[in-house]
Amino acid sequence: MQVTERGATSTKRLTRRVIPRRGVITVLFTVVLAATTAMAQQNVGTVTETITTRRDVNGRDALSEKVVTHRARTNDEERVVIETYLPSIEAGRFALSRRVNRMTTVTDDGSQTVEETAEPNPVALSDPMRIVRRSVTTVRTRGTGSFVTERQVFELDVNGRLVPIVGQTESTSRN
Repeated sequence: MQVTERGATSTKRLTRRVIPRRGVITVLFTVVLAATTAMAQQNVGTVTETITTRRDVNGRDALSEKVVTHRARTNDEERVVIETYLPSIEAGRFALSRRVNRMTTVTDDGSQTVEETAEPNPVALSDPMRIVRRSVTTVRTRGTGSFVTERQVFELDVNGRLVPIVGQTESTSRN
């Protein structure tokens, strides 16, 4: 490639003229530094897909349910999303029928798990999914070898609000 500048012709490559060598080194160093930082903050995650089949009237396998589980883990937190799909009215397609979000966080004296179940509104299927159940479980250590588990369950009332329906406390010891 030839570059003409102020009436003079240069056979120097365009990349050498645009990016000097020290600029390339700076860019490469920045890319390596950013990649190292991203890898240090990266979480470990997996996706599992399970398909359940059954025999239809003609004796052929028909898909009856598909469950997709996403797992992600960081230093002090684990997230699990379980999505359940059922056959749609449209042939060969699945529709999301339930999503369960479960987040477990490690605390100083135990752990806390929040599980939310979302489902479509049975009256208005075009509405976005809504949370129909929330469960909060807290496990704490009490002394040596004993644990206290507190569980609260909330469900929708007739007004569409999450209200507590179950509250439990349980003590467990290893002895």
